[in-house]
Amino acid sequence: MRRVALYGTLAAALVTGGNLLHGLSHAGGGVPLVAWQQAYVLLVIFLAPSAAALLLWGRFRRAGAWLLVVSMAGALVFGLAYHFLIPGPDNALTLQPGAWRPVFRASAALLVIMDALGLAAGLWALDRLSRAPSETGSASGIAQTEVR
Repeated sequence: MRRVALYGTLAAALVTGGNLLHGLSHAGGGVPLVAWQQAYVLLVIFLAPSAAALLLWGRFRRAGAWLLVVSMAGALVFGLAYHFLIPGPDNALTLQPGAWRPVFRASAALLVIMDALGLAAGLWALDRLSRAPSETGSASGIAQTEVR
């Protein structure tokens, strides 16, 4: 289970790094987010993967894996929608010219890939954890005797 925690933490760290770079391009390029988008980015895209990574190292591994899956899926949908599908100031394809445009576009595209990899890591973690022996009963290695 150590490998599950390690890979989940690595996914969360990579995504966080990519999001920090993309956040800099938002600030540098003057691409604002409305209040609900700021809250979503803070909670789902930044805090949730970090919390998931912490949970993967403790007793609540399964909850950590689920949180990683949900946060990465939420980040992936949000990023695809606002950076590539929905017209607006956040769309990487129609972004106004400026010094930060190449960084914004590259980091938006990279985030789609990283979020997809983070989602895959979360799904892999869930699969591995579901195959792991249970922490109770005979699956934990405790021999159970039949009472006659």
